[in-house]
Amino acid sequence: MTGIVALLLATLALCCLDWRVTAANVSSYNGYGAISGVLRKDNTAPMRYRVLVPWVMRVLYQVGKWCRPGFELKVWHYQAVKGTLVLLALASAQSVLGTPGMWLMALLMASTLEFDYWDCYAELAGVCLVLSGSPWLASIGAVLWGLSRETAMLAPVLAYTAGGWICGLAACTGPLAMYAVRRIQGHAELYCKRWTFRAYNCTVDLALVYSLALSLATVAALVWGRQEMAPALARTAWAPLAWLTSGWTMARARETRIYLPAFLWLVAGIS
Repeated sequence: MTGIVALLLATLALCCLDWRVTAANVSSYNGYGAISGVLRKDNTAPMRYRVLVPWVMRVLYQVGKWCRPGFELKVWHYQAVKGTLVLLALASAQSVLGTPGMWLMALLMASTLEFDYWDCYAELAGVCLVLSGSPWLASIGAVLWGLSRETAMLAPVLAYTAGGWICGLAACTGPLAMYAVRRIQGHAELYCKRWTFRAYNCTVDLALVYSLALSLATVAALVWGRQEMAPALARTAWAPLAWLTSGWTMARARETRIYLPAFLWLVAGIS
């Protein structure tokens, strides 16, 4: 199977499964359900600052109205945009991990599906582009990342470690994008407390146990599999610890999708 065929099959399978799993909550305060609040600038953080897809949807709406009066956006338009991000995430992961590693990443992504979110796919694509060693790709990936997730503050350091100081400077577009978004969107209160370990992550449920197992597996891959990783991943083996630490202390650890970038190193360490 060629790489492009494998990529398209994995994307189609993951998009279909994503829709099947998340269809029941697609209008809740997550991905599709957060779009109107982002555009009105009246929902809470962090969703108010995850603007990539809402802004793309607004552009699609304006273009659609210009082409056809009475045009209305439908859920399938959102799913098409989300599917494009899935394709980009898997393609960029394939460039870092190879085709077998891409399949394993797709399986890990599928195992985290629960709620309708798009930002995890944009973040994963942005991280892979930042790791590419190309200043141009690092700059583009950092912007994509900065418009989608708060972890884009890591982009310059990650790019510098992976590809040198030119890449590091290029990836400063990530934090700059984050700053611009906050200026445009205004101040928003967090939907929960800043520190979440005691509030959310000291309970026991299956999803939390799964997140813990994958977190420990990632650490083990860093310890015993680093020598087998591609140079860019080996040089940045500290990075997964940032996602794991922030996920367990400043997020709901049971939502395993927040660790997807860290799983790049897990896959690289075991494949």
